[in-house]
Amino acid sequence: MTKNDDEEELPPERCQHIQFLDCNSSVGRVIFECYHCQQGIISEYTGEPVMGEYKGHPSLIQVKVQCPNCEQTAIRLTTGQVVSTTAIPSPWQQ
Repeated sequence: MTKNDDEEELPPERCQHIQFLDCNSSVGRVIFECYHCQQGIISEYTGEPVMGEYKGHPSLIQVKVQCPNCEQTAIRLTTGQVVSTTAIPSPWQQ
C-alpha cells in the first residue's frame, strides 16, 4: 500500500500501556502507565463489575484510579473495587 501525496497524515493517537495479572485470582493486579504523566502504577482490584446507569441506559460503573504522581485520573477500570495503588518505575520506559 502506498501513501497518496494528497492525503494528510493523521497525528499519532495517544495510547496507554496496560498489563493484567492474576486475572483468575480473587485479587487481580494491573500494571499500567498514567494516561497523563506516564508514571508506572500497579493496582490491586477485586470484585465483579457493577452495573449502573449512564444517560438513562444500563452501563458498567468505571472505578477511577488516581495517579500518585500527578493526582489526575490515571485509568478507569470496570471492577468492583480497587484495593491498592502504588507508583512503580514504568516497565515500558527505556
